Formats: sequence, C-alpha cells, structure tokens
Amino acid sequence: MVRCIVVFIEIIFSYLLQSAVFPYFELAGVVPDVLLILVVSTAFFKGQNAGVLTGFFAGLLMDFCIGNYLGIFAIFYMVIGYFNGYAAKIFDREDYLLPLGLTAVSELVYGFLYYIFIVLLNGRLNIGFYFGKIILPRVIYTTFAAILLYKLFQGIHLLLLRFEYKEKR
Repeated sequence: MVRCIVVFIEIIFSYLLQSAVFPYFELAGVVPDVLLILVVSTAFFKGQNAGVLTGFFAGLLMDFCIGNYLGIFAIFYMVIGYFNGYAAKIFDREDYLLPLGLTAVSELVYGFLYYIFIVLLNGRLNIGFYFGKIILPRVIYTTFAAILLYKLFQGIHLLLLRFEYKEKR
C-alpha cells in the first residue's frame, strides 16, 4: 500500500517537474520526458508488472492533461514499462549505465510511436524533419536528465525496499 502511494506521488511529482519546471530549461525546443524516466526506473527495479502499472497511470495522467485521444499515452508508457521490465530479470539492479541506455532507447521508441500514431495520422509525412528536430534532441535531453533523476528514483526505491523489509520483520 505504501509503495502505491509513493509511486502515485512520484507520478505527480514527475509530471509537475516535466510540465512546470523543465519548460524553463528548454533546449532545442524540447523538454525531457520525466515520466518516461520514472517508468523506466520503476520497471528496471520492480519488474514488468510495476512498470506496466506505473506506465498506465503516468500515461493516463498525460492523456487527461494534454492528450487529444484518451489512452494513447497510457498505451505508449505501458509498452515501454513492459519491455523495460525484462531488464529487471536479466541485469543487476546496481548497474547505472544500463538504465540510461534503456531510457535512450525507450525515448527513441516513444518518439517513433508518437510519430506513427499522432503525427503521421494527421497527414505530416516528413519523418526526417521530425527525427532531426524533435526525436533526436529529445532522446539526448531525456538521457542527460535521466543521469540526475535516475539517482533520485533509485534512492526512493531503495528506501521503499528497506521500509518493506522492516515491515516484514
């Protein structure tokens, strides 16, 4: 129960950080996707189920706040949470570079999904322009933001693990 409340607070905090703080630090016309960093870190620490649930609620928040189609961001973030959850089974959770790489790949996948389902369906066909002006700068900026924010999310997850361990004793 405590973990659900903390993840809900993390989602709200990440959304506020993404929508209220980072627009002041906009580079190349893009802001980092803090919710994606949260979904990747949660999936990396807790596995597929936690990644999918975090992705669903983070995406649903995005859908309600900025989306034109209800559920599209929820599906995007759920897919990202699901596939990043595989890394929790395979790799060591103490690794720091792997989540950064997962964040970069996830942002790239998110950018292409967004292009296919939102931009392309609205009749804009210039993928070279979209890749060079939006996807690539966003991948770079989100990966650099993940360097800072991943440690914060990792610390929160480790505190929750300690709390859950003490509760079981």
